[in-house]
Amino acid sequence: MRPFPLLVSLIALPFSGSAATTGDGRITDPDTGITLPADFDAEVLYEVPESQGSWVAMAFDPKGRLIVSDQDDKGVFRVTLPTEGSAIRVESLPGFPYEPIDWGKRKVGGALGFLHAFDSLYMSTMKGLYRIRDTDGDDSYDEFKLLKRLNYGYEHSAHSIIQTADGKGLYLISGNYTRTPQGTGSLQPPVWKEDSLLPFIPDPTGHAVGIKAPGGWICRISPDGEDWKMIASGFRNAVDLALNREGELFTYDSDMEFDIGCPWYRPTRINHVTSASEFGWRSGSDNWPEYFADSLGSVLDVGPGSPTGISFGHHSNFPAVYQDKLFICDWTFGTIYTVELEESGSSYTGTKKEFLHGSPLNIAAMRFGPDGAMYFVTGGRTTASRLYRIRHTGEKGTGTARTLLANREPRALRHSLERYHDGGKGGSEAVEKAWPHLGHDDRAIRYAARLAIENQPLDLWRERAFAEKNPRAATHAAIALCRHADASLSGRVLDHLGAIPFDTLTSDDRLALLRAYSLCFMRLGKPAGEPLAAVIAKLDPHFPAKDDTLNAELCRVLAYLDAPSVVGKTIALMKTTRAETVEYDKEMLGRHEYGDDILKMMASTPNTRNIHYAYCLRRVRQGWTLEHRKDYFGWLNDSLENSGGRSFTGYIRAIREDAIEHLAPEDAAAVAGLLKEIGTIDLSKLPTPVGPPVAWTVDSAMKLFEGDLRGRNFENGKKMFSGGLCIACHRFGGSGGTSGPDLGSVGMRFSIRDIIVSICEPSQSISEQYLASIVSLKDGSTLHGRLIYKNDKEVAVAPNPFNNAEFKKAPADQVTKIEYSQTSMMPPGMIAAMNADELKDLIAYVVSGGNPKHEAFQAE
Repeated sequence: MRPFPLLVSLIALPFSGSAATTGDGRITDPDTGITLPADFDAEVLYEVPESQGSWVAMAFDPKGRLIVSDQDDKGVFRVTLPTEGSAIRVESLPGFPYEPIDWGKRKVGGALGFLHAFDSLYMSTMKGLYRIRDTDGDDSYDEFKLLKRLNYGYEHSAHSIIQTADGKGLYLISGNYTRTPQGTGSLQPPVWKEDSLLPFIPDPTGHAVGIKAPGGWICRISPDGEDWKMIASGFRNAVDLALNREGELFTYDSDMEFDIGCPWYRPTRINHVTSASEFGWRSGSDNWPEYFADSLGSVLDVGPGSPTGISFGHHSNFPAVYQDKLFICDWTFGTIYTVELEESGSSYTGTKKEFLHGSPLNIAAMRFGPDGAMYFVTGGRTTASRLYRIRHTGEKGTGTARTLLANREPRALRHSLERYHDGGKGGSEAVEKAWPHLGHDDRAIRYAARLAIENQPLDLWRERAFAEKNPRAATHAAIALCRHADASLSGRVLDHLGAIPFDTLTSDDRLALLRAYSLCFMRLGKPAGEPLAAVIAKLDPHFPAKDDTLNAELCRVLAYLDAPSVVGKTIALMKTTRAETVEYDKEMLGRHEYGDDILKMMASTPNTRNIHYAYCLRRVRQGWTLEHRKDYFGWLNDSLENSGGRSFTGYIRAIREDAIEHLAPEDAAAVAGLLKEIGTIDLSKLPTPVGPPVAWTVDSAMKLFEGDLRGRNFENGKKMFSGGLCIACHRFGGSGGTSGPDLGSVGMRFSIRDIIVSICEPSQSISEQYLASIVSLKDGSTLHGRLIYKNDKEVAVAPNPFNNAEFKKAPADQVTKIEYSQTSMMPPGMIAAMNADELKDLIAYVVSGGNPKHEAFQAE
């Protein structure tokens, strides 16, 4: 508990200066640096002092005041907003539960979500969902009740809370590191599996290793916290939720930026969250493509970024044109977009448009206030926080807000099927009502129908599935069977799928049929003998097709079956496919270091289709010729020259190493010249500082930067980036190691002191993406390093931050515990060999982002 109240007052900052126009009806506000439409005004209401931390959660109380929280240990605050001529008031709220976890040298335990509803303040933290009340009406919270203990997942924990569309409950959304709480029911039958046909490759940096389905989730919760029901899953790390005026639920899910350039990369995306929906996040290379028939796709793929707050414009007093739009916030690139939705069957599609941006503008949370203005806070990961307000200042206009009601009938049909999703409700009636819609043209209706059926006992619908003759309905019935039957039905399911004519199906139905085959193989067993030959004989004549997506799935299935012709056909395809041009907003990408990898990738675009084909062929035994082997390994070797996310090169190496491991000795000998080790950074060849050495501390180093950073030597700064071994672990300008974060634009987001602290005290703050693990063994020994993979056979860690391919392993049955280490993989003292000028040149180089024309290199 935090017993100490604090009250701070600050006069609202005045708006001054004139705005710069950008020529497209937008202005750049002179006081905030925010670029936004000309008829809007941006203002900073409050500069959060260091003593109040870095704010990441916010909600309005019934009196129009904001409740906010620091991410770490500074507490919860109530903000009374300024009125004309009055002061903003910020008071610390005592008594709030605080259960921190160690995170490097940080103590992290602040709130991640708030909601005022049912005469209560609900609060989510990494460890619990709480109901907080003022029981005696004195305007102070005095009752703090834990509703449910949560499994913490660092920044991939439980996040925002909103009220349900019917006003009778709560929705809570959580990232993929947090398992569903004990005692939680589900609208989905609990038959989750990874369901990836080919052997998966874990993230080469160890991210999300061992995290299984269902991944990130959304639960519906009763106001008293007694009843929990998971309504959707398969998210990576969606942070917020929003309901449109029709009561349909949406979220904005994150990408895995490390995967950029890989075929399993999924951009940040808007998801329409329907009942029992599955969106297919899986760890590493197991990520589902959006077209898998046992999942639902996105409304809109937004692009790279880090999603935070979302809200619909009907909560604002903005002009009518904004009322139906979804506002979505991106922490990484400091941007708020509007998404305009269009009805598409019983679901939606969307288009995005930038509403505002700033740099830096790491937006952590956003809500519309009772006054109709937009409010958001910047902060997170100990960065400086501000409270902003965005107001419409132009003519109000007389337009009417758009409504999306044309497709009410398809949505009503979907809703009528969704009422059978709750744990066997409906029985035979549910099967009868849902079955005709397994073949519906609308993907979301087909999905709702299948889930209604799957929620009923298998005995009620098994034989009907085998009797189904409509090709589309028969395919989706088979998907349901594969998810619930056992191996004893494998032969019947294969016969059922074999009777579905591939030739006459649409492209989407062909993909669904291939997914049904894959589920049959994974869940009911791989065929052999005549059944195996029959499947190959059916599918092989259709490969290659004229459709790239269809080729991807035909290759996946035929490679799994070791079809004799798949190698020759795929190698021929790899010679003709071309890398798809990736176009993202270059100006936006320049706002954060993550954008550096993407910009480099855009200049040397990897051929993601061929990466998929190489991934599929790595364990195929039949059909290889010497020329095929040369083409295959030659292409993989060349691909290591391409750029992508932080894990890209590691994935290419893993595909290559797996393929080499499965070569027969005579085949390996025949292409030995192509199988040589592809080198990493040779530390012995890096330059060394001149010195003399100094035992730098944060305070002693900071004395060098008391004046302006000017007149530094660019080339020497670049040399020191190598001399301090920074380049061995960190990417900079698209080059360098991958065991630490990209440093390409840290100078845009962090102060020199922040940079010095991270060098001298690397364990001060560690992102969960870079945490090492401690693996405890039965003999009392431990392994320490980045957890690269764990499976039923063994556990592997990378103990050397300078070489993620160097593993230490232990048998899985000898492991007693795996826990995160609070000691950074980065050794301290990396700058100890540098003299003062060398250190100043290094910091200038980092701050400049590698730009030799930066002011730090100009004459004093």
